[in-house]
Amino acid sequence: MFILCLPLIGTMFIKPDRSGWRKEESDISVINQRFEICVKEDIGSFLYRPEKMTRLLMYRMIPEDIVFSVSEDYIADADAAQDPEQEYLKALAVVCRSNLVYIWESEQCPDILDYDKTQLKKGNFSGIYRLAVSSGEGSTKLKEIKRAVNATMGAVITKEEKVIAAPFFTTSSADMLVGEPGDGVGFSLNYAYELAAQGMDFYEILKYFFGDIRVNIYE
Repeated sequence: MFILCLPLIGTMFIKPDRSGWRKEESDISVINQRFEICVKEDIGSFLYRPEKMTRLLMYRMIPEDIVFSVSEDYIADADAAQDPEQEYLKALAVVCRSNLVYIWESEQCPDILDYDKTQLKKGNFSGIYRLAVSSGEGSTKLKEIKRAVNATMGAVITKEEKVIAAPFFTTSSADMLVGEPGDGVGFSLNYAYELAAQGMDFYEILKYFFGDIRVNIYE
């Protein structure tokens, strides 16, 4: 899908309301204890907890032309210094987790969710860690993903206090970008990275693509 980027009218001047995102020390997500995802592969079936499945989905979804560095690359703004790579990955973590939880709830909250029910792209998830260990670049990517998933543990996108599906897409290169928020396309795997590089934090990125949403810990 090729979608040309429209100007970021307003987003450079108006900060989204962050009141919907809350993460306190007392918040405890129960998602990881509620269910597992069963993935059927050629070599057998594997069970993954939601947080681990989120990491594996992210690893497969991130466009190949996005490369993560070992050192933290900070952008300083009026509020605080930000690591754009981590803000991008945090946003993606919330998107992946929200889709898993949304399907799980749609399927009446089974103890084991069949991955095929998610209609997400299949991949050799069982081989990701083996592949990452053999590649310095892959190992760095996996470590950065784990940091972001841990930082957003249990966080999902909600509207009217219900978890929503969070559609996403990618294009063939990072210069083919999504347009305005609310256009119904969803989360651009490429353009989200561009927004992070411009200084947006993960909540602002999610608000850009999904509009009037909240990001809450699933309880």
